Amino acid sequence: MKISATAALVAGAAIMSSAAGVTVPTVTLSNGVEMPMMAAGVGGDNQSDAALSVIEALGVGIMHIDTAQDYMNLKGVAVALAATRIPREEIFLTSKVPGCGVPSQGLQPPCFENTYESALADIVKLGTPYVDLLLLHFPPILGCKKGSESCTKIQEQWRALEKLYANNKTRAIGVSNYCQECVECVLENSTITPMVDQMQFHVGMGDDPAGLRSYLKDHNIVHEGYSPLAHGDIFDVPAVEAVANATNKSAAQVGLRWIHELGSVFVTKSDKPDHLVDDIDVFSGWNLTQDQVAQISAATDPACHVEAPGGCCE
Repeated sequence: MKISATAALVAGAAIMSSAAGVTVPTVTLSNGVEMPMMAAGVGGDNQSDAALSVIEALGVGIMHIDTAQDYMNLKGVAVALAATRIPREEIFLTSKVPGCGVPSQGLQPPCFENTYESALADIVKLGTPYVDLLLLHFPPILGCKKGSESCTKIQEQWRALEKLYANNKTRAIGVSNYCQECVECVLENSTITPMVDQMQFHVGMGDDPAGLRSYLKDHNIVHEGYSPLAHGDIFDVPAVEAVANATNKSAAQVGLRWIHELGSVFVTKSDKPDHLVDDIDVFSGWNLTQDQVAQISAATDPACHVEAPGGCCE
């Protein structure tokens, strides 16, 4: 697979049109690693589209790339990483290994061995000696009650991530779609606390859905939100529309800025370079007032929609 000349031209145009001087801020993880607070996701892309998405994101200055084994496009991401002139150490690469023990989905037992080997194989596919953040993508569908078979599988998977971290195959480890009970399961038998929990998060879910953000803060775990625009459903939220008009920004920019104002990381996605430029403009120096944040936080629609086991906390 090769990056086409057209792709290179598109990426070049994106660089030229990006907001001059805009830098994505970072958050410091519990182990001292600096993680950019905005990521470009490639979920739903085929191999070629993933390669182009990564090139476009890097072109506008988004140095955090978010992929996963389940996206089935790791080789496309690898092509883009190999094609860019940006040094690997300047790129923050997140990947995810599937949960273990979910019927007809993800990995199957033995969970420790299969998680470790599967993650190593993914890193090879990405064409890099390491990833910057490795997440368990989702918990078993039967829940995470301590002492349960599901919790045991989670703990085995987490032990695999701890070994990968110890062996310098990842600079940080965390979880995704883990509500409090699932995080508690990890903490019961871990030597390393998860550094990140990536969950669905957007306007309409409130600023602390099911108390998860407060819980993560208390445990020094960074909260990261995927589907930050709810697939466009936030655009019709009256509070978002009102703030967009008041700030002369788009509804998408307001929704993303709201997440940033709350201190969370977000994963955005677009196949249009100009939309990525608009997204990174969230960090160009403008902000929401406390009243505007409160108005948006009070919205109760769109609600969380389940995309993976544990994706919506209750």
